[in-house]
Amino acid sequence: MDAGCFANNRARLAASLPAGSLAVIATGPYAIPCGADSSAPWPDFYYFTGLRLPQAALLVRATGSGPAHSILFVPQRDARDLLWEGPEEAHGIDDVRPWTSFEPVLRAMAFQSQQLLVQAPENPCAPQEDAWLVNLCRRLLPLHPIDRLAPLTGRLRAVKQPAEIAALKAAGAVAADAFRRAIGAVRPGVRGFQIKAEFLHESVSRGSRGFACPPLTASGKETLTLHWNGDRRPWNADETALLDFTMEWNGLCVDTARCVPVGGRFSPRHRVIYDAAARALHFATAALRPGRLLSECQQDTALFLQGELLRLGLLKAHDIRDPRVPSPALQRHFMHDAYHHVGHEVHDPVPHDLPLAAGQVIAIEPGIYVPDEGFGIRLENTALLTITGAESLLPGLPVEAEAIETLLEV
Repeated sequence: MDAGCFANNRARLAASLPAGSLAVIATGPYAIPCGADSSAPWPDFYYFTGLRLPQAALLVRATGSGPAHSILFVPQRDARDLLWEGPEEAHGIDDVRPWTSFEPVLRAMAFQSQQLLVQAPENPCAPQEDAWLVNLCRRLLPLHPIDRLAPLTGRLRAVKQPAEIAALKAAGAVAADAFRRAIGAVRPGVRGFQIKAEFLHESVSRGSRGFACPPLTASGKETLTLHWNGDRRPWNADETALLDFTMEWNGLCVDTARCVPVGGRFSPRHRVIYDAAARALHFATAALRPGRLLSECQQDTALFLQGELLRLGLLKAHDIRDPRVPSPALQRHFMHDAYHHVGHEVHDPVPHDLPLAAGQVIAIEPGIYVPDEGFGIRLENTALLTITGAESLLPGLPVEAEAIETLLEV
């Protein structure tokens, strides 16, 4: 993405800040990933600058009646840094100052502000203990009101801008091709790490950085573990395998999963459960409409799955106390959310009370797990919300069982 995209994000932030407030965003001293949920550190800082420099900061003043004003603070770099790391990427910020001036400038600008909104990691799916910036602000400015910036940045990041949507569509196109390659390598005796290698080869050769978070390859009973991390056991012909991968492109990512019969054809029992999970995926996709809350879609999808499980005999009528409410018995066969926001992180930290809107990007992942029979089926697509519904970002990657079996023949 070019510098104009990040400049637009800064302008939107400045216009959204409360009057008289100052936003403070910074990076830590070490370039560690944002938990296990992102391939790169400091997604909020990247969102506003296009940079992932350690020991850097950004100050943004509320727009008010004047133009937006941003100041970027970066570590001083010498000839050795340029030799090892190369020049910085273009960020479009005119006022750039050395990191050593951050504290005095922060203090001076804070004295002209009524409130500080400070960035800190707040994504429960990508935990990172890092309160140094908040502690610094409290030490330098003990009498200034300090509040959280995360609720505001979460709302800004929820609706993707045109350049971000273009990057997500590119990620989806590469992910679809990488999945087709990886699925084609599934056969009896293969191991999970070999499937990961096929996916990674295709994605990196196409220009992606690869996985945005650790990939998941599981087969047989392993598919009952939501985030199975083993990949050394040879797969058996009578098993169904789960391939769950993310794909990065220009700092954004999509999330995808498919289940594949290791022997080339689903067994009759696996096929019945697979078809029910595919119907749930189609239902969950259709449930996404602007104006709804994601929690409402979650409840509707859970009720749909409950109906499928009743039809399959995995739930009994006496398990359902109120047909309008998902039964606790459902948890045995579907124990996770069917949706999450996607973008700069695999689980973008979007406020739960924010209604769905065109431009949001959602991962849809219903599943049916059958512990007594030793397998589970989970399917996942990433979709862009439009004014009329949800549009898949994985062009040409099939869901239906017959099409999956056909891919194994190629």
